[in-house]
Amino acid sequence: MEERELIRRAQGGDLPAFEQLVRGWRDQVFRIARQIVGDEEGAKDVAQMVFIRLWQGLGRYREGGSFAAYLHRITVNLAIDFHRQQARRHPTDSWDPVALDQIPSRPQDPNASLAPGEVQRVFRVLSARLTPRQRAVFVLREIEEVSTEDVAEILGMRQSTVRNHVLEARRILREGLARLFPEYARGQEGREK
Repeated sequence: MEERELIRRAQGGDLPAFEQLVRGWRDQVFRIARQIVGDEEGAKDVAQMVFIRLWQGLGRYREGGSFAAYLHRITVNLAIDFHRQQARRHPTDSWDPVALDQIPSRPQDPNASLAPGEVQRVFRVLSARLTPRQRAVFVLREIEEVSTEDVAEILGMRQSTVRNHVLEARRILREGLARLFPEYARGQEGREK
């Protein structure tokens, strides 16, 4: 069944149609939430809240608009709220040596690449220096490859602001990588040339 039809049926209260929508979007919602929140358990909580909010507010979605943008907006807003709540409850300095224990040991071979799980841990530590908006923009634009125009719509900002957030996030991440992982930073410089 086509997504538009699933949405129409779900808006009419058809729970199996809504469940099918959830199955189609849950992996992406979880991935975005995990990147913004920074941990799996928090991302699970956010994803659950996203689909509860979607079910409750699906009647406000208007056909013709981008459903992906609508769902991403809910995801990002709830993930940012969750992240802020966690930061207030557990304030820590992201450069604290204790947090660095989560980072994998550096490989012997400077040309070696990080395994996917290691990449996630490194990103979690480095991205802690980003503001929630910078992190959301970076995740949507650079990791999920959402267009700049769509990111602007999702987050309610101008495209130039999206581009500025991406540039600033790259700078912060690059500096953190150079400081904590000079071997990987050197490897990245070689690839950019």
